[in-house]
Amino acid sequence: MKNLIITCANNKIGDFIINDWLKSLKKNVNLRNIDVVVIDYGLSEKHKKLLSKQKVILFEGTKKYHIVNKRFFDSARYLKTKKYDQVLFIDGGDVIFQDDISELFEKNKDAFRIVPIGVQVLFFEWFITLFGNFEGKLKNSIWRVVKNKPVINAGVIFAPVKKLLEMSDVMQKLIKSKESFGPDQIIVNYYIYKNGHYKFLDSKYNFMMSTEKNGFVVKKGVFYKKNGEKVAIVHNAGQMDFFRPIDDFGYGESKNKIKHLLYHAKRTTYEIIKTYKQIFSD
Repeated sequence: MKNLIITCANNKIGDFIINDWLKSLKKNVNLRNIDVVVIDYGLSEKHKKLLSKQKVILFEGTKKYHIVNKRFFDSARYLKTKKYDQVLFIDGGDVIFQDDISELFEKNKDAFRIVPIGVQVLFFEWFITLFGNFEGKLKNSIWRVVKNKPVINAGVIFAPVKKLLEMSDVMQKLIKSKESFGPDQIIVNYYIYKNGHYKFLDSKYNFMMSTEKNGFVVKKGVFYKKNGEKVAIVHNAGQMDFFRPIDDFGYGESKNKIKHLLYHAKRTTYEIIKTYKQIFSD
């Protein structure tokens, strides 16, 4: 049975999806037994023609809801009509591939395969307690499950199709404000930890520069760990472009300039959070 890589895109990131995301995917990943789907949230006709020409399957997305939430709903809607074994659910506008990841479809096939964030952040505290995404008993239930656990990033998720469908159904039921940014990742963490069947991957499979504990280097546009190991999936994470640590992010020798001021400011913030958590956990 075939496997699937599914992402989403709108007109804003259409050029990046074609020239960087897809280009790096085809250059580095063995796609012999893998379909590639892009959920369309407003791609131009030009983008759609270029993607179709490269045998990418386009699937029309839902008009309502915030993209971070509806991408799960639409992925489930597509998967319910097809037969795949494993799926890689992955971000589109801030990810490139630098090495083959196809072998991960064949390992730990009954479990979620995900990467935890490498430093301490206040993500759970922020999106569970402050933003009002969840109330009452549900908020307490979520907090009990995720408290003191590493934050799982939802930008790269390897999973058996059945489990991703189950998680998407839980999201539909539990996310009250589907127009808001953030509750999707809370439910990803809640569901995976509550389900209990998961495998943490090496950070090179969802390498987020700002939260990588041991740092990184960039040589001729290519990202490496400090120990010299090439990163497989690079994730220039950040809610908005301003907060992403890499400028001119993409696939190519001339790209990927570090925003040193922003990067070090974020690293300092994480150290403060670490100290804060240590003090108040004693």
